[in-house]
Amino acid sequence: MNIFQDKAIEVSGISKVYRLYKKPSDRLREVFFRKPFHQAFASLNNVSFSVNKGECVGIIGENGAGKSTLLKILAGTLTPSAGNVDLKGRVGALLELGTGFQPELSGRKNYYLNAALLGLSKKEILDYENEILAFAEIGDFIDQPVRSYSSGMNVRLAFSIATSINPELLVIDEALSVGDQYFQKKSLDRMIAFKDAGKTIVFCSHSMYQIQLLCERAIWLKNGKIEMSGVSSEVTAAYENYQREKEAAQKPSKKIGDKIPNSYSKRIKSLVLNDSTEPVQLKVNDDLRIAVEIESLDDSPYVLCIGIIRNDNIPVHAINLSKDKNMVFSGKANHTVNIKYQNIPLLRGEFNISAWLLDETGMLVYHQKNAGPVTVASHDKHQFEVGFIAIKYDVEISSGLTQK
Repeated sequence: MNIFQDKAIEVSGISKVYRLYKKPSDRLREVFFRKPFHQAFASLNNVSFSVNKGECVGIIGENGAGKSTLLKILAGTLTPSAGNVDLKGRVGALLELGTGFQPELSGRKNYYLNAALLGLSKKEILDYENEILAFAEIGDFIDQPVRSYSSGMNVRLAFSIATSINPELLVIDEALSVGDQYFQKKSLDRMIAFKDAGKTIVFCSHSMYQIQLLCERAIWLKNGKIEMSGVSSEVTAAYENYQREKEAAQKPSKKIGDKIPNSYSKRIKSLVLNDSTEPVQLKVNDDLRIAVEIESLDDSPYVLCIGIIRNDNIPVHAINLSKDKNMVFSGKANHTVNIKYQNIPLLRGEFNISAWLLDETGMLVYHQKNAGPVTVASHDKHQFEVGFIAIKYDVEISSGLTQK
């Protein structure tokens, strides 16, 4: 049986519009004068997607993108301004810190209240109680008012309730990151067990590592709209590229290697990648060819350097032909230098290639030129990757070590 054959969540064209007032009296003025005194803000704007039964979908995006609003709508604590949401099954939800708890009630009474609101019978509430208390591990504080709880205790109880009532749908906001490392591990293990049991999970996090680890698919929200939806590794890679480019744009305009040439007596006429002036598409361990055409108008010596730089201006690799290959150019002439990287081990990401002409000391920059971008994709889009490069390694396992 295919566990993905039925829809667990169907979201059709939902929007959520808030009215923003400059001062409280403007609400009253709207009533009397019959005209708007507010500014409309769309937290979500015509969002549609579906989630299959047994699927784990990640929600990513910047702060203010509409993630928490979407999850509150899925959990039923917020009503959309437009559109429809169809959910099949009981929903367990961990939303923003403190959402759903009455601060003056004890943790135990908050559990009873939440369980009743979710439609559990009195027998079910009592049956689940011991499991929830054991998982939360907050001891005697369970009978203290929630207002006395730390943020970590609050999350422990909320997560325990959300996951112990045997929900068919689990909605988890990024509040999980508030807990300590021990409880985060414990919570992630339970989420993985839910996933293995064929439960449906919608998981919001700023951790791209966790999104790739848990989710087959991801949805990137930007300014209340879906910017991208698809395989989690591809969506998270696109989002990380966007974040790096945004961060680089906010840094001072001076970039790595960008110097005003002291002299144009030497210049890079062209910098060509893989025999093309168009953006280059590679997969991990493909070859990369770099052709540098140089023009020198005097006899002074100079050195060629090449750098591979990620799109957030982090250098990944660089070569200096003088130091690496003992090559120093001189003479009034044109040169074409061809460099080939065989089986380049760059991991998924976007990179630029830079070439520099320096004097022998490396202090004077004659000219610098960029080419790219070079976009590297995995052979397997579902493959999990961390870092810049794929390094081959060998491993020996001592006796007595159990392999899974």
